[in-house]
Amino acid sequence: GGAYHAQMPGSPGGWRVLVGVSLSYIWGRGGGGSTQTPGSPGRGGLGGIPGLPAGATTLFLQNNRIGDAGIPARLGHLSALKVLYLYANALEQLPAYLPPALRELHLQENNVRGLCRRALARAPLLERLHLDDNSVSAAGIEEDAFAENRRLRLLFLSRNHLSSVPPGLPPALEELRLDDNRIHTIPLRAFEGLPALRRLVLDGNLLLSLGRNALAAPPANLPRARLRRLSLAANAISHVPAGTLARMRSLERLDLSDNNLTTLPRGLFDDLGSLSHLGLRNNPWFCGCNLAWLRDWLRRRAPQGLEVKGLLYWGGAAAKTPAAPLRRVASAPSSLPLPPPPPPPPPPLPPPGARGYRGGRVPHGVGGGAGS
Repeated sequence: GGAYHAQMPGSPGGWRVLVGVSLSYIWGRGGGGSTQTPGSPGRGGLGGIPGLPAGATTLFLQNNRIGDAGIPARLGHLSALKVLYLYANALEQLPAYLPPALRELHLQENNVRGLCRRALARAPLLERLHLDDNSVSAAGIEEDAFAENRRLRLLFLSRNHLSSVPPGLPPALEELRLDDNRIHTIPLRAFEGLPALRRLVLDGNLLLSLGRNALAAPPANLPRARLRRLSLAANAISHVPAGTLARMRSLERLDLSDNNLTTLPRGLFDDLGSLSHLGLRNNPWFCGCNLAWLRDWLRRRAPQGLEVKGLLYWGGAAAKTPAAPLRRVASAPSSLPLPPPPPPPPPPLPPPGARGYRGGRVPHGVGGGAGS
């Protein structure tokens, strides 16, 4: 049951004015013997939304079996509703009648396939949209889907069917999660117009340069001014162009683990003055002179508390197996040594007759005449 006491519709007192209403699989949860309201669906949870109090500000409807047909038009008339939990239901599209004052919408673990402007436009004050674990595809997102959502700050689209970054993202966006999709390309201007973006998660895709995606190199247009966390782990990134991280002075966490990197361009991290965590493990590094600059940079940053995971020396050749994780740089400043210098040349032979001379061919003109 819910945490709020109320009388159900049709009871002697009608609805009380509530701050929150919880109807999250409250019927039939306990098996046989649980009390059911007449007309409720029984063991499977709610199949639709019953009558609701007009003054509710938070509505809990998660863990039911509500489908698209179970969302009534009167939901859009709840003018005080700010938070709506509809995760773990049977929805295949966004509710068509969203309340106008809605700030948070939780639709995780449904089967939502697309995003349309008409539905989202009904919630112009929306700040947080959770769509993790759905079936949203790039083709299912209208180009101007977020045109009316100028206040949207958090957009979670993890574990969907996206093959590219959604277009037309709202300018107030601070956190964007696109991990575990099928992203393999990023449009050149995908992140333009996002001055507030602070956290970008792209793990688990098909990027060769963005976490668990499918790109071959990081995008050239990453947001720079305020970005604090950038995760590009578990992709197929084989190279990072010079200047990719330029002017990212607010970046605190960077993860390039589990890619195909063998080297990094000199000075790649020079602008990362705020960096506190760097993930580089499980890459086939070629730790020769080309990475001497990185060793020196790590030594300079060690006193500032930079924590690095990854990067050990494999004898100057590309490693086929992942390395053991690096300890804190402060305790292992020489974790990235250069290859050993070549052995010195053998000393020259002493002249004939000198102490220690044991024969050997003497170059022409050395050692005197035949009678010496």
